[in-house]
Amino acid sequence: MSRPRRYAALALALALAATGALAGDRKKHPDGRIDPALLYHNYCSVCHGDQGDGRSRARNSLVPPPANFTDPRLRARLTIDYMDAIIREGKAGTAMVGWKTQLNPAESKALARYVRGQYVEKSGDDAARRGRVFYGHFCASCHGGTGRGIEAAAVAATGAPAAPDLTKMKGLSRERIIASAAVGKPSVGKPGFSQQLSPADLEAVAEYVRLALLAVSTGVSGTSAHGGKASDPAR
Repeated sequence: MSRPRRYAALALALALAATGALAGDRKKHPDGRIDPALLYHNYCSVCHGDQGDGRSRARNSLVPPPANFTDPRLRARLTIDYMDAIIREGKAGTAMVGWKTQLNPAESKALARYVRGQYVEKSGDDAARRGRVFYGHFCASCHGGTGRGIEAAAVAATGAPAAPDLTKMKGLSRERIIASAAVGKPSVGKPGFSQQLSPADLEAVAEYVRLALLAVSTGVSGTSAHGGKASDPAR
């Protein structure tokens, strides 16, 4: 990071800390209930934007830039527990400061749930959302929620065929994913879903696998995408 940007990031971090302190008495409804939308506005929107897409006035001063919670590539990584930990502890090498002195565990967890539900789960276009739903319904029972397969015990309990780790398969192109999902592989007990899913639905599944599962596992937006320079958008 250049010196001017480093100073800008430091100044922003200090401003954020001050903002959080001043917002301490405005974290809840008048009746005492936690208001996660207000927490997001007070602590997060200045960097991550009002829509969670990272398009804030501060983004050009921060290297790496604030995470775009609506990026489909980050869905698998931005779990509630992961975001809760980052909210509380911050993230080294970024302008993301920790808020554990301003937010108690219930508040940080509520904020993480809000971000997940409001931005992460709604991320991407309609095809991406459909792909996530279809993957969960037809594919996750064998390939697991992250594409890495399921535990041997689960295979034995469910009787489902042991499926390969998608993130370790070479040459897993969009066309190959579509063909596999449509036709299956009867010789190993893998069904095809061409009768249940339309061509557009199969394409949506392929896009979800490529953007939300394979891209995260192979480091797109990380070191391999920047010529060996570390850059993690999930902050």
